Amino acid sequence: MEARLILAGDTRPLQPDAVADAATGDEGVVWLDFDHTDEAGMALLTKLVRVFQADLQDCYTRTPVPKIHLYADHLFSAINGVARGDDGRLHFQPVKVFMNSRVVATVLGPTHLALSADAARRELVAIAARVDAGELRPESPLDLVTAIRFQMLQAQEELTGTAARQIAQLEQRIMVTEPVRADALLHDLVDVRHDLQTIGTNAAQTYESYAQLIELAEAHRGLMPLDLRRVIELRQGFGHLKNTTDLEREYLTEMLDLFQTRASTELNRFVRKITAWGTIGIAWTVIAGIYGMNFQDMPELGWRYGYPGALGLMVVVGAVLAALFRRKGWL
Repeated sequence: MEARLILAGDTRPLQPDAVADAATGDEGVVWLDFDHTDEAGMALLTKLVRVFQADLQDCYTRTPVPKIHLYADHLFSAINGVARGDDGRLHFQPVKVFMNSRVVATVLGPTHLALSADAARRELVAIAARVDAGELRPESPLDLVTAIRFQMLQAQEELTGTAARQIAQLEQRIMVTEPVRADALLHDLVDVRHDLQTIGTNAAQTYESYAQLIELAEAHRGLMPLDLRRVIELRQGFGHLKNTTDLEREYLTEMLDLFQTRASTELNRFVRKITAWGTIGIAWTVIAGIYGMNFQDMPELGWRYGYPGALGLMVVVGAVLAALFRRKGWL
């Protein structure tokens, strides 16, 4: 567990036994950051914030569905970030946040096995570094939470930008790659689609969660007061991300359609070639069948040049058919 007291002009590390006193003071923001497996951190959390059992249980659950609960004295949010795992795929970062008038507690919930600890905590570490360096001085707990969520938003925007660049590259590969040898290309298309689907789903759910929080804060009195300007900024940010991923997914869908069109065109071209050569072969088979009937009164049966004549006729018929098919673009 890491504990900090963030003041207007300084940031001080806190020992666990000093956190409670700092939380009851009248200066600064107390920030606790720990993993859901940290028993001491979870116990300290329940002392500082009047945590509801359902919210506490969510800290031990990995779910893609975001949650925001606003109470009279604190706010609980379970909103996922997105990070790339060791398997090359995107996975959710389940970061739960408890916030009251003085304390912010960030709890990293259970993550996918493919998501390393460094990848899962990347945004939290980045915010901690900015706070320790004096680049970020949140004046309220909500300022700190907003900074954390915007850091997660920025990471997803970068992933979306990477996907957009990959789509442009895939478009060029689609035009030059033979569809029958495009297994690797198809695999890359599916991977990019999975990335955009993950980011877009998370952005849409987060946008809806912040929209509901705004409605709840405006409609109900007696709940913890919030600076709704911060919440609106977060809603707008995730709404923009949602729209961007939707547009990129539409672009990617067009690329998939283009790939399928090229594959269908290549298949049709192959079928036409097979049909053309099959027709030429059928013509040869007809000639060979006629001259293979061996009736006694056949005119050419006793002809000295009957065999080379039949072969020559087959060559002429094949050449004529080949020329006709080539003129139609079948060969």
